[in-house]
Amino acid sequence: MRPIRIEGAAASAEDIRGRVLTHDLGPDLRKGTVLTDAHLPRLRAVREVHVMELDDGDVHEDDAALRIGRALAGEGIEVEGPVQSQVRLVAARRGLLRVGVAALDKANHIPWVSVFTIVDGQAVEAGEEVAGAKVIPVAVPGSVLESLERLAARAPIVRVLPFKPLKTAIVVTERLKPRAREMFAAAVARKLGWYGAPVLWTREVARAGAPVREAYQAARDAGAELVVFAGASSIDPLDAAYEELQAAGGKVVRVGAPSHPGSMLWLGRLGEAPVLGIASCAGFGKNTSLDLVLPFVFAYGRADAEDFIRLGHGGLVEAGAGRRFPPYS
Repeated sequence: MRPIRIEGAAASAEDIRGRVLTHDLGPDLRKGTVLTDAHLPRLRAVREVHVMELDDGDVHEDDAALRIGRALAGEGIEVEGPVQSQVRLVAARRGLLRVGVAALDKANHIPWVSVFTIVDGQAVEAGEEVAGAKVIPVAVPGSVLESLERLAARAPIVRVLPFKPLKTAIVVTERLKPRAREMFAAAVARKLGWYGAPVLWTREVARAGAPVREAYQAARDAGAELVVFAGASSIDPLDAAYEELQAAGGKVVRVGAPSHPGSMLWLGRLGEAPVLGIASCAGFGKNTSLDLVLPFVFAYGRADAEDFIRLGHGGLVEAGAGRRFPPYS
């Protein structure tokens, strides 16, 4: 590539033909335009014109952006554009956005490459823009794009994992008044329904050993792939929710999450099914740490202590620490 400065009034067709404009000359003639003889009268009205002459193997910014976008796009991603030399990566489906952050950093170390995404681990809707890409100059050597393509071929950089419609059983140990029961049912339908999760049943039981154990067993017998438990005390290790989970053949994985609100969230496992516990039914209707864990549960069909631990960065959710909640509707 070679930058060239041309005196506008003296410009000839040979001076501009096939060269790329490197600065805007108004809304009708933007940087990145590949110049033709038809542009000559317009350029002669300008005092000075800056263009780039491309060598063999150089790639125009629009084509370069497309190649970057296609290299970045993993499963569940569509590439749109380019518009003004930039492509957008859009979620092709509702799901969990995963960004290979280390690979993304390496991509942005490649000269003239610019890739930008929303934060990894967000629940996104179909059609939502999740990333963008461009090159900084009006053209780049093909070797730049080949470096990016080799990097992207090693592992996906941007992808959207589909949610699994996990069959869910809900156990409640609170004594709900009719209005509270209606509000809880509405919140369950809104949130779990967004993931396409069928609710097998919601069972209100006494906060005592035998009823809780029977509820766990009923969930297992029904083939529940997720159990939501509302009403356990997160500070009482003798609460029936914990003791009877182990008696039913499950185990408690972690109690407490580094997040507020929702620090009383707890995690267990019943066979292969994750058990997510919240302190009260009222908490289900609010946006808490539970809503940040659910996208991972529905994407992978499981959960472990690491899914809780990673909540700490940005865990002060009520202060707007950068966490995004699923766009429930």
